[in-house]
Amino acid sequence: MSERVVHIENGKIANPAAIRKQFNELRDGMYLVKVSPRKVRSLSQNAYYWAVVCGMVRDGLRDAGYDDVLTDEDAHEVMKHLFLKKDIVNKKTDESIPSTRSTTELTTFEFSNYIEQIITWAAQYLNIVIPYPNEY
Repeated sequence: MSERVVHIENGKIANPAAIRKQFNELRDGMYLVKVSPRKVRSLSQNAYYWAVVCGMVRDGLRDAGYDDVLTDEDAHEVMKHLFLKKDIVNKKTDESIPSTRSTTELTTFEFSNYIEQIITWAAQYLNIVIPYPNEY
């Protein structure tokens, strides 16, 4: 089973070639295609992440000796590398290229799990307590 996010812009599929390619790779048979709106991270989750989580992790990393982590964006990239890893696989050669998912692609549930992983990791490895959204 596979899932694909399809972006619709101005009433048109933004990535039709990729969708067509995925259908062309299917074997003969019957398939169920389900279309449903995708609930991405909420504005409040995103605001909390950037206002609280990234800043505290940035400071924690710098205090731990990671002097090259200068900005919230730097901290964001570190956290993506730690918790949002993915591999881009070449189906012909089976080689893979390491990459990270974008937080903009995460559902509200996935984004909550991502933040929870960061809070746990920050407490264990950076000795910082990041407040939960209802605590700050």
